[in-house]
Amino acid sequence: MIQPVTFVEIHSPDMAATRTFMQATFGWDPQPFGTPDYLMSEHSGAPGIDTGLMTSQDGDPHATPVIAVPDLDAAMAAVVANGGEIVYPRFDKGAAGGASYIVDPAGVLLGLAQMKTETVDDGAGEERLGFA
Repeated sequence: MIQPVTFVEIHSPDMAATRTFMQATFGWDPQPFGTPDYLMSEHSGAPGIDTGLMTSQDGDPHATPVIAVPDLDAAMAAVVANGGEIVYPRFDKGAAGGASYIVDPAGVLLGLAQMKTETVDDGAGEERLGFA
């Protein structure tokens, strides 16, 4: 089963400036997601993927693709078994599920997320990522 990039995260050393810029420049509406200090700007049906905004933990600006996995612990074990490294162990994302940061053997930083789902009562029983 292919595990896709579900969203990208923008890690900013100045979260307020980045949020204001994205709102004014691109019309984004970042809202708290999982925890109050993690914001998500949904693509709202337009082409593209959702984007998370967060304060950079190392003070440097960067973007990180996040791969949705069905079992975070199994994915982390597979990372290590295939020559990657866990650089930030499993942590709780509140209502959004669990996550981890890894690097591949070449040093590329990636996020892993085991998202919780909810069934939406739209008559089709659609499942949506990110909510308990």
